[in-house]
Amino acid sequence: MNEKALKLIIKQYEQCRTPEVVAAIQEQEKLSQIMRDKKAVFYKYTDQSVEFLRIGTEKFFEKFPNYIESLSKGETKLDIVGNALNLALNNPIKLQDINSKMKEIEELRKNEDLTPLLAQSFYEYMVAFSDFEIKLKEDREKLFSSEYKDKMAAYADEGILLYYLETPDLPLLDREINGCDILESLCYDDCMGLRILLSYLFQMENLGESMKRKQEDIFVTIELINNGFCRSAVRNLFALLDSEHKKAANAYEGIIEKKQSYKKGLQRANKIDKLINSLDDLWMETAWDKVNNYYAKVVSTNPVEGVIHRNSIVHGDYDKELIEVDEFSAVKLTLLWLNLRLIADYLCNKEEILDNLLLYLPSLILHLKDNAS
Repeated sequence: MNEKALKLIIKQYEQCRTPEVVAAIQEQEKLSQIMRDKKAVFYKYTDQSVEFLRIGTEKFFEKFPNYIESLSKGETKLDIVGNALNLALNNPIKLQDINSKMKEIEELRKNEDLTPLLAQSFYEYMVAFSDFEIKLKEDREKLFSSEYKDKMAAYADEGILLYYLETPDLPLLDREINGCDILESLCYDDCMGLRILLSYLFQMENLGESMKRKQEDIFVTIELINNGFCRSAVRNLFALLDSEHKKAANAYEGIIEKKQSYKKGLQRANKIDKLINSLDDLWMETAWDKVNNYYAKVVSTNPVEGVIHRNSIVHGDYDKELIEVDEFSAVKLTLLWLNLRLIADYLCNKEEILDNLLLYLPSLILHLKDNAS
């Protein structure tokens, strides 16, 4: 084994795998598995409900077209939910009439029968998600010292982004370990460290077409880095980065405010910044600031010394040295993408819970109203 990689692994077990850290990892893994299981059940019922509603709604409006205006108007989901609540509170006879007509549609009857299971599975998933998130926040607050965070920030400024860490797994404070050692450990033995780091992405189940394509690009990217075709690997990574940047920026669109389109990178970055700052999560705020700052250097019009210059590579400026990419630079860009993906997933998970809570809001308000003392 490479001497530097071996040194890092030894230091990792000597300094990082304390009983407290090992216990935290085990509890995180347990809560993460519970959350994934609850999510799978919720998604199973959600998929069934969406299909029933898709077919049933189409049949309903074909049979009763006069209800289209009253049930579907609004520019946001909050508008539509508000309209439904307003109808229930102010025109209960019309609501009863609509409910009666809905029972004439087989798929809508099936969806109504499914609703209790869907609501219960959503509640259990939401609780499991909350338990896991609380555990992560508590462990990061308890296990990451201020000195460790400062070292992470210093590495982040160099493009070695480590905010994916859920416990302090790397001996960053050891003076014998430097940034090159970390990058080399990810590249050693056919990029085994990189493969392990990204393995959870290959283990995902029930994938949509978009994620299947991303999996292919991630797999190919690692192979390209391993075989020395780093410029080609980086081109893949730029596509992956753009996708996650757009995904993060599109979170919450059309729910509370009218849906907007963010075509420019700066527009997307400003939108993500606004979202992150509204969620009161200091870890994510710090991670986003570092990711955003480094990404801005990568996509900058003018090259930044020591940073991959996207424009030169994407536009094929073969006459310039800027098009040359080494193994470590490619790994840095992989870490940038991984951290951005985690931020995008974080925002989308939050959006998903809010989106589903809105569906149950009218029922909750009516229940509280009917049972008010």
